[in-house]
Amino acid sequence: MSFLEYVVHLTLPHHTNNHRPKIFHASFLGYLILTLVILHFSYPLISRVSPSILGFATNIYIEKLFADTNNERVSHGLKSLTLNSALSRAAQKKAEDMFADDYWAHVAPDGTTPWDFINREGYKYIYAGENLARDFNDSDAVVTAWMNSPSHRENLLRNDYEEIGFAVVNGKLNGSDTTLVVQMFGTKRPTYIAETGNAESVQPTPTISIPRPTANVQITIVPTATPTVVTRISLTPTPTDIIVASLGNNPVQGAVQKPFFNQKVLERTLALGITAILLFVLVLDGYFIWRHKVIRIAGHNFAHFIFLFVVLCIVVIGTSGVIL
Repeated sequence: MSFLEYVVHLTLPHHTNNHRPKIFHASFLGYLILTLVILHFSYPLISRVSPSILGFATNIYIEKLFADTNNERVSHGLKSLTLNSALSRAAQKKAEDMFADDYWAHVAPDGTTPWDFINREGYKYIYAGENLARDFNDSDAVVTAWMNSPSHRENLLRNDYEEIGFAVVNGKLNGSDTTLVVQMFGTKRPTYIAETGNAESVQPTPTISIPRPTANVQITIVPTATPTVVTRISLTPTPTDIIVASLGNNPVQGAVQKPFFNQKVLERTLALGITAILLFVLVLDGYFIWRHKVIRIAGHNFAHFIFLFVVLCIVVIGTSGVIL
């Protein structure tokens, strides 16, 4: 049997396959499922033995996230944000904390909030916000997902923000390799020059904002500490700020070498490819049955088509990134 004849044997009703594509025979489907199961359990072994060939990696870059965020703001008539090292450090600590305690939320299991991470870095804010993302493969998809979510979009396009920080960190969450993206917004609390003798300075009330799954809710927190009065105002970026900005080209934190094949992309591509081929053959089979008036004792092509279409949708939706 030539290659072309074998393709016909697999995909078209023919006397060699009892007028039903071989690809839909129980034996062939059994071998296909067995092969997929073997591949699924082989991925971790291959990635450990040859991480340069198969492993986990993404094309998410801080510089690209920063540029895309500002492009969205400028396109909506808003000012660009400045990359701030303290916010970036806070975002990094938040991502590391999520991996360390194995959680995916704005608030940690122990009650630690995003604002705790910001405060620990010495960033005194009047406005602050946080967007999260995971399981994405590139920077554009992350920002697009945020813009497609009303609450995340509102955060990203909030006019009150002046500065931003990012962290992109690889690790294991709930037993799976993933990339966490943390985006933190902020506007520094105004500082005041102390007057000799009398005047008191009243600081505005800080507000913080995180996206909500069902509604856009702004949380207002009244500070309990007495505002600090300083003797000078400095708008010059520190050397650390400049270093963080210049490191924007670097890929995911901890990704020293990218493997030749990205495990998640490979798994998704195989799932999509096999499902798409089965759908195509099913449609082709239905057409040949109708065109050649083939009569089958049993056949449920439409039901099979619906089933495979649902599987395809699940694969697409289930392998897309998640935002919070």
